[in-house]
Amino acid sequence: MVKDGLLYIYAPMCGTCAVAERMLTVVEAVDPTLKIEKRDANFIPNEMEAYQVMSVPALLKLENGQVIDRMYAFHNVQHVLSFVK
Repeated sequence: MVKDGLLYIYAPMCGTCAVAERMLTVVEAVDPTLKIEKRDANFIPNEMEAYQVMSVPALLKLENGQVIDRMYAFHNVQHVLSFVK
């Protein structure tokens, strides 16, 4: 379980997740100080329930193991960058 930071949850066969992951790659390139953990939803059922993830792709902001904000719609790179800042 991630305690603090950003957690990206995806499913391998999800096309939208693949597009979202490409956006995150660009965001990480723009700001190399960002550390985004990535997890396959199929392998973290307990975390999916604990974090109350409704769908994938999902990008969660965590502090002390608690979700403080979440994003499901990855509109564009600028939108994602604004979310992580």
